[in-house]
Formats: sequence, structure tokens, C-alpha cells
Amino acid sequence: MSVLFDNPVQPVLEMPADTARWQSGATMADAAARWRIYLHQLGLTTLMAWCQAEFSDPVLPWPHAAPFDIWHVVDGLALQLGNTRIVVMLSEAIQATELQVPQEWVDLPGWSADYYLAAHINVDDGQLVLWGYATYVQLKHHGTYNVAEQTYCLKDTDLIQDFSVFWVAQQLAQSTHLPADALPDLPNDEAKSLIQSLAHVPEPRLALPLSQWGALLQNDHWRQQLYQQRHNLFSVSVENWLNGIFAQGWQPIEALHPQPLASCSFRSVTDGSAVLTCGKKILLNNTLDELLLMFSVDIETNKRRNIRIQLHSAGESLLPNNLILALKLSETGELLKTVKAGIKDDFIQIPSFRCLAGQRLRVHIQLADSVCQEEFIS
Repeated sequence: MSVLFDNPVQPVLEMPADTARWQSGATMADAAARWRIYLHQLGLTTLMAWCQAEFSDPVLPWPHAAPFDIWHVVDGLALQLGNTRIVVMLSEAIQATELQVPQEWVDLPGWSADYYLAAHINVDDGQLVLWGYATYVQLKHHGTYNVAEQTYCLKDTDLIQDFSVFWVAQQLAQSTHLPADALPDLPNDEAKSLIQSLAHVPEPRLALPLSQWGALLQNDHWRQQLYQQRHNLFSVSVENWLNGIFAQGWQPIEALHPQPLASCSFRSVTDGSAVLTCGKKILLNNTLDELLLMFSVDIETNKRRNIRIQLHSAGESLLPNNLILALKLSETGELLKTVKAGIKDDFIQIPSFRCLAGQRLRVHIQLADSVCQEEFIS
């Protein structure tokens, strides 16, 4: 948890480096995007702890638990504090003289915030310093719009630099940002074409008019597709499943295993059902029989997922003794749960759990020195 040093005017928060998180991005070829995502991960952990200590209502990252699909192309991390949204801009610049906010956080419908916070981040010293903030009205109507960078800028002299009354002020104030007109949805073919065209563009947010770029960003599925396309990441994704897109080997359970399994009570998604069930056959190096990895995902109305994970023998034989099924956090490798097959088990399962949409998880299957891992986005 972050430590708040004795500076109520400009809070100095402890922000330890995290080697595991840095290593988790080793597969990303874009060094700048990898560093940006890492800084936002550190900042999110630090700011969540600060907000939860200061604010009585629930504090949630927005739009989901690990928004890499935003951070790789747009600076800024958003937090939802009850009915209030803040967007925090992280900068490594030592002598910052203004707050710069990408246009997306101001002009996109549903993305604007009540408050915009300026933060200096120093990884070497392990500190995050909050040095100023502004309301939506201040930034939108009194800031300067930089056409070339597509950012709103507000000088440091125009920012509120005393955080001692921030929590009282923001809880008493009414929301002041104005609703923006909704952007038209992109046709599927146009969205796919735009994603392909942006795959290798250095600054994709500057390559399209806001009407097209914003429509891509606002759609959870297209935003995730852009992230995967730009970084050659093809994780298993619930959003993809809902759109009928399956990574190699993954299929709806009926197509994968037409005969119902005696030990399995999974249901597949049908009209009017909120339960999605998919699976993939896996063959470890030291086993003769295929294994069947199965996910059941209940899509809840509050953007949470209720997930159950099972591992079956794909044939009629029992599972190999001491076969391990484990669940980890992708960002840190932290072990959340592990189960092991006994001598008479034909399936094992991770107990059902809930998480926010967008949570990155890793399923780990191991028998002796043979290992299989599947990345999963809830």
C-alpha cells in the first residue's frame, strides 16, 4: 500500500518499482508502449491505495481493471470514485509547467472527467507527487487546445495546487462536465480496415479524425483488437468470444465436445442466456491423452464476470495423478489458486470467482516438467 508523506498541499506517495510487472511486458516489441504501460501500472496501484484511504465510496479503475488497451496509445489513467471520475496525467518531466490532457479524456462521450490531476512520477526514487488539479470547466473552457498534439493544456499558475481540501471539494461539488454528442458506430468492415491500417503507425491517435478514432476507442471489442494487432498479442478474450471470434484452438463447447461430460454442468450461451462456455484441447508433452480446458463465464450486468475453470480428460481415462491447474495474475505472476489431480479424478476445477471485465489472468497447467499456459482477458 502507498504511504502518504506529511504534505497535504502536494501529496507525495510512495511508489515502489515492480520487477515482475516490468518483466510481464517483455513480449512487447514497442519499447515506448511497454514503458508507458508500466508507468501507468505503478501509478494505478499507488493512486488506488491513496484514494481508498481518503474516499469513503468505492474506488474503481475505469473502464476496467487493467486498461492496457488504452494506455498503449493514450496517456492518462482514470478512476471512478463513486459518481465522480478523475483522470490522472503522469509525467516524468522534472520541471513541468502545465497540465496536458489528451483530447480523448475531454471530448469523447463518456470519457470526460470531473477532475484532472497532474502527477510527477519518479521511478528511481519510487515516488509519485500530485502537484495540481483542475475541473472539467477549467480545462475545457480556459485551457489552450494544441492542434498538433490534440491535447488540452492548462498552465501551472491556473491549476489548484493545494490538495488539502480536494476531497471535501470534490464530494460537495456537482458534476460540471457537459455531455458530448454520441459518435456514430463504425461498421465492422470499416473498423477492421482501420485497425489494420493503424497496426504500425507510431502515433495512431493523431492519424485519424476524432470521429473515427473515438469510435474505435469507445468500442471495447475494437479497442482490444487494436491493442492486440499493434503488439501481436492474441490472448483469450471474453469480448472476442461474445463477438464470435475465437483464438486458435478455442471453440464453443458443443463444437469441441458434442457429448456432454458427466461431471460438467456448464451451459453455453444461447439467446437470453448470460453464460458463455468455451474450451480448448491441450496435449502436454508427457501425456498420451488430450486434456480439455474449459471456461464458463457468466456476464453480469455490473461489468463483472463470474468465472469457473475446469480441466477434464478429453477421453474416457482419468486425469494423470499430480496434474496441476493454477490461476495467476498476468501482470505480476501472483498465484491466486492451485488445485492438483488425485489418482481417481476425471476433472479438477478452480472454484468459481468474480472479477471485473478486462482483468488479465493466466491459467497454468503442469505435469512434472511439462507446462502449458493460457493468457485470458475477462
